[in-house]
Amino acid sequence: MRDFLLRAFVLLGVATALLTELLSLFHWLRPWPLAIAWTLLITAAAVWTRRHPLKLRRVRWRPLEAAAGVSIAVIAAVVAFTAILSPPNSADAMAYHMPRVICWAQAGSVAFFPTPYLNQIMLQPLAEYAMLHTYLLTGGDHLVNLVAFSGFLGSILGVSAIAAALGLGARGQVFAALFCATLPNGILQASGAKNDWLLTLWLVCFVYFAVRRNAPFTGLSAGLALATKATAYLFAPPLLAAALLIGSQVPWKRIALWLVAGVLLVNAPQFVRNIGLSGSPLGFDSAQADGIFRWRNERPGWKSTISNALRNTSEQLGARSQRWNQAVYDTVLRIHHALALDPQDPDTTWPGARYEPPLSANHEANANNRWHLLLLIAAAIFAAFAGRDRWLPYAGALLAAFLLFCLYLKWQPFLARLELPLFILGAPLAAFLLERLRPALLSAALCLFLLSNARLPLLQNWTRPLTGPHSLFVTTRDDAYFNDMVQWNNRAQYLAAVDPVARSGCNLVGLDINPNQLEYPFQALLREHNPSVRFVHVNVRNPSARYAMPDARRPCVTVVIGPFAILAP
Repeated sequence: MRDFLLRAFVLLGVATALLTELLSLFHWLRPWPLAIAWTLLITAAAVWTRRHPLKLRRVRWRPLEAAAGVSIAVIAAVVAFTAILSPPNSADAMAYHMPRVICWAQAGSVAFFPTPYLNQIMLQPLAEYAMLHTYLLTGGDHLVNLVAFSGFLGSILGVSAIAAALGLGARGQVFAALFCATLPNGILQASGAKNDWLLTLWLVCFVYFAVRRNAPFTGLSAGLALATKATAYLFAPPLLAAALLIGSQVPWKRIALWLVAGVLLVNAPQFVRNIGLSGSPLGFDSAQADGIFRWRNERPGWKSTISNALRNTSEQLGARSQRWNQAVYDTVLRIHHALALDPQDPDTTWPGARYEPPLSANHEANANNRWHLLLLIAAAIFAAFAGRDRWLPYAGALLAAFLLFCLYLKWQPFLARLELPLFILGAPLAAFLLERLRPALLSAALCLFLLSNARLPLLQNWTRPLTGPHSLFVTTRDDAYFNDMVQWNNRAQYLAAVDPVARSGCNLVGLDINPNQLEYPFQALLREHNPSVRFVHVNVRNPSARYAMPDARRPCVTVVIGPFAILAP
């Protein structure tokens, strides 16, 4: 069943990518063509499944595994409820995930468009393709968050399947699933509109099918991962190497051919568009094409890698105790000074950021996973002493992927979310330790501790809380759009801008997002008043300006986002 479901996830991802690109060619990304296409695909899948029924085995649940399974189901149900109840409201969703969905939906195409914020067009688009489909088919953003939730659910199944493929028994497979389901940062992200969970799902499928020597699905999974988020380029190579080293009879040539085919099948259209924009298949190295906010380290090397590894690790160790946090910070500083490294080096630090003591946050961008990290470290040490051939390469691959991450990307205080795939893929390693702990009561106690640790992220997500004075039960959906924007305190400005534009009856609104890229709340609220309104970016001064239509109508109203201003034509 798990193998069947993981194949179904991969085929669903490929279908989403190809269907989007095909309909986009004819500007047919509209509700009816999309509904007809999915109806045909689902009908074909149902016919195939009926002709090839699954042969399921009876599952015998022991008390511990049954309790863990029920706990996972409860967590998943609460996360799904939160995802449906809340609008997409993370800062990244406001700045580029959802604005690109709006622009594609109104154009009926995923062709590039002029925008001051190039992340809206050049970054990997697969997660937003899925969001676009839900947006068009439902007429709004009510199911957009379920894209991340699907990645969460699929990854829980996938890590248990990896655990089985690596030789763990039923108890170890359930432990792997529980480790995945209780990860604090993972729970927080699973009800939102970021793309890290979808990337995680594809990397989980990638590792699973590579271990199983399934070349076609390994290649397709790789293509989907690279089409979802660029960190896949850093994580995938060591994971593939470890997966293929485990076992024997590796069909290297066949896997290499399928990797190339899978990557090109899913990514070629976006590669071509990016080459036309920037000359590179991955686009520019900064969101404004000016090199100022560059993602990569200026001088990658061992110094930047060690510095970033220390700082990224310390961010995962934040606790409620300020004394503990200061001790972690001081230790990292001492190691930096001993190695003649600068913890605030501008070449390895995001502009405007400053390395400080770690925090105990309950926000999807920087919530840490300290107990899961400690369990993973203990499992890696146990694997080293146990001398297990399968687990040492696996642990080494996770470490190598993390070091590549530190080698390439500048440090910033919000990178914890990007490390999600490594924690989830570490679940089978942690399960290897939990399965062998004696007495078994100790494993049960650790599982209870992980479940207890999941309560806060599950119920008190800072941007989508289910309890407290700002609970989603007492906050309107319109107000919830601003939950991740409290530091700017500009909700009233958005609302004040929506009303006069709605009353004007203007159906083509120009948006100047140069001062502030958080445009989606304005778009979402205005579309509630006028569903036929269209948006176009104005005052674009980067290479994407070439995509402006020469015969396009002038907007009848221009809105400057940030310091809000409404301008007549």
